[in-house]
Amino acid sequence: MTSEFEENDIEETAEEEAEEEAEYETEEEVGEEAEEEVKEKAEYETEEEAEYKNEEEAESETEENQVDDTETKEQQIEKNIEREVEQEETNTKKRSWVWEHFTYDETVNKAKCKHCKILIACNKGSTSGMAGHIKSKHKLMKEKGKKQLTIRESINNSKVIVYSKETFKKFIIRWIVKNDLPFTCVESEDFCNMIFLLHKDAFIPSADTIKNYIMTSFNDSQKKVASILQNTSSKISFTIDAWTSSNNFSFLGITAHWVTENWKLKSFLLDFIKLEGPHSGANIKDAFLKSLKNFNIESKILGVTTDNASNNVTFLKAVESNLSQKYIYYDSEDKHVRCLAHVINLAAQQVLTTLKATDNDESSNEEVEDFRDTPNRFENGKEAAINAINKLKIYYNKTDSTLYAVSLILDLRLKVEYMKNNEWETQWVDRTKKTVSELYMMLYTPQETQNTNIEYNSSDEDLVSHISKWRRIETVSEFDRYFNADRAQALCDTLNWWKEEYPNLSNMVKDYLGVPATSALAEHIFSSAADVITYDRASLAPETVRAVECLKHWFHSVSYLDEEELDTQENFG
Repeated sequence: MTSEFEENDIEETAEEEAEEEAEYETEEEVGEEAEEEVKEKAEYETEEEAEYKNEEEAESETEENQVDDTETKEQQIEKNIEREVEQEETNTKKRSWVWEHFTYDETVNKAKCKHCKILIACNKGSTSGMAGHIKSKHKLMKEKGKKQLTIRESINNSKVIVYSKETFKKFIIRWIVKNDLPFTCVESEDFCNMIFLLHKDAFIPSADTIKNYIMTSFNDSQKKVASILQNTSSKISFTIDAWTSSNNFSFLGITAHWVTENWKLKSFLLDFIKLEGPHSGANIKDAFLKSLKNFNIESKILGVTTDNASNNVTFLKAVESNLSQKYIYYDSEDKHVRCLAHVINLAAQQVLTTLKATDNDESSNEEVEDFRDTPNRFENGKEAAINAINKLKIYYNKTDSTLYAVSLILDLRLKVEYMKNNEWETQWVDRTKKTVSELYMMLYTPQETQNTNIEYNSSDEDLVSHISKWRRIETVSEFDRYFNADRAQALCDTLNWWKEEYPNLSNMVKDYLGVPATSALAEHIFSSAADVITYDRASLAPETVRAVECLKHWFHSVSYLDEEELDTQENFG
């Protein structure tokens, strides 16, 4: 048996070993803590040394900036600028990472946060306060061996876009509208999770709220577009066409066309407005004039390009009658352009109809043979060509108008030589020149007021010339100078050519060369609208469809419709 003393000795030995192990572990922990403190101290000293070194370099460079009194001020300024650039480049490489998010405000000797614009003290080069602000307020941390960049900075190295409810609203509207997405996409669980991953406090609107946002954005954008069109110096021409959607709503697509102050031809969707009732001339007139009134551009109308449907003739006559009651001159017959693409299509259809009728007569119910293999292909082809030419002549005879005459004469590649080279009758050539010349003299030559203080004397002044207070003056007619000048090359940039010469005649050019020859753009609108009104979105109200379709085209045609840049019409692209 083990004695009682031996047992006590064993217990004391075990206790001593346990105490020694505890002391050893404590010493290891203390050692590790000491090492960490040493490392932190070394890092702190390294940062202080770097900051002190920067201060010394800055002081040294400041002393170098003190140039001799013999140098001129211009030389001093140039040298100072070069040194500041070099200093900025050096500091950019050596400064603390937090300066990627701050700029130094010399007026208050503080650092300004690029994200929230708050001012932070940075006495004696210390950046601890700035680093604390960046970490706590903006959740940004330093990355080892990497410059801290946001997603937007990584894309274009430009200014940082900080989340706000208003900014997020603008981007989500553009995303939904431009991509023809359903409003309910914002209620998707996966979409919400993705947004919360990027910003945990983001406000995600409901589908109904998205619709309200879009309607508000449409109304605001419409006012901006109206302001641009109202302030343009040229007339505006239009194309129109009617369309019925898959859910049986009728819409009128209206596109606007004009030449800007910088001689750029611009075209874009003006409106996509609901038609009440059938596609009659009266209903089209009501929708068209309602849209022009909304944009306050009724007085700017010049040409209107349509297809060849008979209801368009009725439509334009109704427009002429309505505008005349407001003392706005519009000649529906003179300013109506038949879509050239439709005319060519009608001629081609005439050819196919003729050939098909001939083939059917010969082959009965049998499969139609290749036209080149038919025995009477030359006779049949000649007949088809004659029928097509006759169809073209119907619409060619409708081009005898002022609009076509001006556009032909003022195209510096064609001018009157085009008519002569194509053997137009002399009376047609002379009449065309006279029409354009008289229009220029009446509307585009400069004016000067006569001295109205001279007393009237019937013995030496004609009554009519005395009553007239205005007379048109131009030493040498710009039209005559242009008319007698040589034609330009075929590949000449027509609009750009008019920038310099003929300041008065160029105003006439700006009005008439903006008239579109086809209504193809209006047709293109309907292809886009079919992506808005799908079978899954057939319940969209006409006003909502209008807002979405217009915004979609405005976002594509106008640079940043929700930004200040829209104040100039050159943002139309």
